Amino acid sequence: MRTPIRILMAAAASFALAAAAEEPVKITEIFKRAYPEQADKEILVKRIELQPGAEAPPHVHAGMVTGYVESGKLEFQLKDGPLLKLKAGDTFFEPAGSHHMVAKNPDATEKTVVIAFVVNPKGAPLSTPLEGHDGGLKE
Repeated sequence: MRTPIRILMAAAASFALAAAAEEPVKITEIFKRAYPEQADKEILVKRIELQPGAEAPPHVHAGMVTGYVESGKLEFQLKDGPLLKLKAGDTFFEPAGSHHMVAKNPDATEKTVVIAFVVNPKGAPLSTPLEGHDGGLKE
């Protein structure tokens, strides 16, 4: 009786790992702390992985974001701004309240990894979907 249970548990674990691997945009919190000089703000560092072809829906960040493309390629556009085609080693900046219209991994085979440094209002979500668009960046 133990062998079928082990097989079932192994299959369930494999399925869970496969489902997690297929997540198009994965955000991991690396660092979080209160902003020393401003009690209403916090500092966050997030690692954002975009699977090949994945993109985040249009959204807005309550805080300011500085991003670093650690690996891969990233198409990036703020409202009324040019479409930027970034690569590993490039950086970007979003002032608080900016409408982030495009955040996409254009590569069909390679994952993109971005490190985001955020100064956010304390307790606010990382992003909020823009009206008329589904989703936002899920943490």
